Amino acid sequence: MDAKIINPFLSAGLSVFETMFNLGSTNKEPFLLDVNMGHPWEISGLLGITGDSSGIVAFRLGRTLAYKMLELSGMGDIKEDEKEEMAKQLVAEFTNVVSGNAISSLTDTNLKVSPPVTISGRNHSISWPKNYPVIAIPFVTKYGAYEVDVCFK
Repeated sequence: MDAKIINPFLSAGLSVFETMFNLGSTNKEPFLLDVNMGHPWEISGLLGITGDSSGIVAFRLGRTLAYKMLELSGMGDIKEDEKEEMAKQLVAEFTNVVSGNAISSLTDTNLKVSPPVTISGRNHSISWPKNYPVIAIPFVTKYGAYEVDVCFK
C-alpha cells in the first residue's frame, strides 16, 4: 500500500483528535495487521471507500477512551444506559471526520466515502477485503490507545 494514501490518515487522526477533544495523541510505527489474530478493541467505526481505490478505513478503540471522548466533547452528563450508544455515534462521527479530512487531502485521486457504521463488542470481527494488506496506525493518548486501520485495493 502506498504511503501517499496512509500518511493523510495518520495526519488526520492526530489533527482531528486534537481539534475535537483538545487531546494530544502520539502515533506509533504503522504495522501490517494480522486480521486473523484477536484484538483489544471494543468499538470500531468503519467507512467504505470507493473510486480510484476501494477498501475500508476503521477507527478502533476501547470503551474507556470512547467514554472519555464523550466527556471531553461536553457530553459527560449522559445517563449510563445511553452512554454506549452515544459512544458508538461519537466514534462514527470521528471516523467520518478523520476519513473526510484524509481523503480531501488526496487531491489527485477520485475517492468516495460511505456513511460510517460502528461495530462493538469484545474481539468483534471486520470483513476486510481478501488478499490485500491491512495497515494499522496505532496512536496513544493519556487516556488510552486507539488505532486507524486502512485497507485499499
